[in-house]
Amino acid sequence: MKILVGYDGSDGGRDALELARVLAEATDASVLVATVLPYGPLPIPYELLEEEEAERAQPLLEEARERLGELEVETRAFGGGTPAGVINDLAEREQSETIVVGSPHRGAIGRVLIGSVADGLLHGAPCEVLTAPRGYAAEEHGPFRTIAVAYDDTAEAKAALKRAEAIALACRATIVVYTVAAPVAVVPGAAGYTPAIPPEAGPIVTRAVKSVDERLAATGRALGGQPGPALAEACDEVGADLLVAGSRGYGPLARVFLGSVSTQLMHKAPCPVLVVPRP
Repeated sequence: MKILVGYDGSDGGRDALELARVLAEATDASVLVATVLPYGPLPIPYELLEEEEAERAQPLLEEARERLGELEVETRAFGGGTPAGVINDLAEREQSETIVVGSPHRGAIGRVLIGSVADGLLHGAPCEVLTAPRGYAAEEHGPFRTIAVAYDDTAEAKAALKRAEAIALACRATIVVYTVAAPVAVVPGAAGYTPAIPPEAGPIVTRAVKSVDERLAATGRALGGQPGPALAEACDEVGADLLVAGSRGYGPLARVFLGSVSTQLMHKAPCPVLVVPRP
């Protein structure tokens, strides 16, 4: 498994490195760190820099290696392009399983926020995208212990649950499945507008929990209210170390595309958020 991190020396970049370290140590993954050096105000095609040209990037790459400890680490320096574009292309070329990014350093500490790089990657990345909350690097983190999953019984949610299960097995973590009861929708019909009754959340949670490897002692809970805020509050209550969600149910296969719920989570979650590509 290979984890890709874009590092620019910012606080958000350090948050991403710390989160990449936690995931890599748990899953026995290698890490590829990429630094993108701007060439000027005008957009130009990017290129991989040779050793002499990449000299400016060496302090950043050395810091990244130090922060990643004993992990197997590769580094690359690029010039030109945009960070999101370079990282997206590199992930596809290197067949990376995970891209890790940090939140911009504004807003509440400990919350996940979408910055420009994350936003670019969360609308078309070829692999899962993991976003660190602001300030995540302020302390050293151990393995994930509680992994929450946003689940609605769709193919995308099932892919998210399967990925959460794999990480939990590697970390010896527990899984908590959350399903938010959908509000009654009003739809046109032959007799005028009638309510469309959504499936009950309770049975969905029960089926999901039963599908998880029994070694993980999974639990579940049905929530009410708006999905994004409800899921964020539930994660806060249980002290979740990671929240896993699926992409929206349309768009190219095997790509990450944010839907409305995952977008809300990116602005409210109190823990790292992993968005899994559409299966």
